[in-house]
Amino acid sequence: MTVTWNDVHPELIEAMVGLRPGGMTYRRTFPGRLDQIPQARRFTRFLLEDSPRRDDAEQIVAELAANAVAHTSGGQACGTFIVELTRKTTAIRVTVYDCGWGGTPRFNRRREADPLAENGRGLAVVGALAVKVGYRGTRAVGHAVWAELSPL
Repeated sequence: MTVTWNDVHPELIEAMVGLRPGGMTYRRTFPGRLDQIPQARRFTRFLLEDSPRRDDAEQIVAELAANAVAHTSGGQACGTFIVELTRKTTAIRVTVYDCGWGGTPRFNRRREADPLAENGRGLAVVGALAVKVGYRGTRAVGHAVWAELSPL
């Protein structure tokens, strides 16, 4: 029996690749379930295997994907989230798209609740790891939440 690359990594077959000015973009859609977050992390780790920022990018994907699943319609039945990774010579951009009908991301929110709470710090972690963060979109159609890392 011959084992091919596709047999070892069938989840990567569904990824899309695009060449944009200044870099390559990779995109994959995941079912909007918590059990897909490790798959999104693995996708990111695979694409950044040669980068010293792969751990940071993997953590950012985990935080943004968890928010997409937990706080938008992407986590409902038939929901999805999309992970997009763009590698440029000057930066690595990680973007997670949600399905909408959730809150607007707030990176600069001050934590006034219980400082020992176990949730509510994901976007602060993303902001600490990235050199730039932001989002675009609306509550109705969804948001693309992104973080940019320097390539080191």
